[in-house]
Amino acid sequence: MSEVLSLDNEIRLLLKTGKVVLGARKALRAIKLGKAKAVIIASKIPRWIEEDVKYYAKLGGIPVIRFGGTSYDLGTVCGKLFPITTIAVLDPGESGITELGKGEGEVER
Repeated sequence: MSEVLSLDNEIRLLLKTGKVVLGARKALRAIKLGKAKAVIIASKIPRWIEEDVKYYAKLGGIPVIRFGGTSYDLGTVCGKLFPITTIAVLDPGESGITELGKGEGEVER
């Protein structure tokens, strides 16, 4: 349970202090250009988004962090009223989100 709160709190801190890109298309563009340091994806997203994100992240050596909730839950954590499938982390700021992704290739919420 504490890990769930930890990831939620890290995402909130990331949004306050870091620099992120919200959305699948913009996140894929950041991954392809090598600007992303980590990627956060929701659990229930379309298959093509998940496959593309994982493929390009693997090519770039970028850790993929899987958020255990749906895209609506991820949007709620981000303080938005719409679903968010993908978050690309450009600058982690004060959050330790990149350390969560370094342990494994994929981190569950």
